[in-house]
Amino acid sequence: MISAVIIVLREVLEAMLVVCILLTSTTAIRWQRPWLLPSVVVGIVGAFLYAYFLDAISQMFDGLGQEIVNAVLLMLIAVLLVAYTVLALRRFRAHGNASAWLNCLLIGTAGLSMVREGAEIYIYVYAFGFAADGLNSVLSGSAIGAGIGVSLGTFIYFGLQALLPATRIWLTSVFAVLMASGLIGQATNLLIQADLLPSQLPLWDTSSFIMESSLIGEFLQAMLGYEANPTPLQLWVHLAAIAMLSAVVIYSYLTRAGGERA
Repeated sequence: MISAVIIVLREVLEAMLVVCILLTSTTAIRWQRPWLLPSVVVGIVGAFLYAYFLDAISQMFDGLGQEIVNAVLLMLIAVLLVAYTVLALRRFRAHGNASAWLNCLLIGTAGLSMVREGAEIYIYVYAFGFAADGLNSVLSGSAIGAGIGVSLGTFIYFGLQALLPATRIWLTSVFAVLMASGLIGQATNLLIQADLLPSQLPLWDTSSFIMESSLIGEFLQAMLGYEANPTPLQLWVHLAAIAMLSAVVIYSYLTRAGGERA
């Protein structure tokens, strides 16, 4: 049961943090078009299809299909999250209407997050619940993990909602950059596992202080891409992603601001 709690908590928490950031940001920019329900539909259908075709996906790229597809999904979510953040900041700055792309980016970001995490949960429940005759234990642990993840996400959302709109939009932008860089870091780790990037000895090991399987570790991994024993390549990719994505967000905002003053 404990393993079910940890695994489902990790997956639910990652998706919930993305959704919380998007929900908080949309309230700050007063975006009222429906996007959450379509995102849930995309997530459920996509997760089922991903899990259903998992065997075929795993055989792709000489048996490295699952790692490569997951890495691509993570990087795509990161790109969509930053792209949405750029448009949201511009809308907040201009106090006007955003393009139709804003809703597409919202649905794509939240939907793909749910696809990846939902597929992982479905595969785990099927493999260790139905196939291994441990359904009661797996379902009980999954319910507890999902409950903790949803509760944490709800708490974070209402905490952010108490802030002023300007503070909310900038804080969610910072969170978006950190999460996107963390997703890119996770994608790098998958590519290392697939031997597509060089493996290296870890720089340090902080598992004695914060275990990745602990509640704090799960939260930090979902929000920042925390690794207890990162390699030099993972660290440099993570820091480079933070710097690059921060530059993109700030430059887009300042460019828009300058154009408006002109």
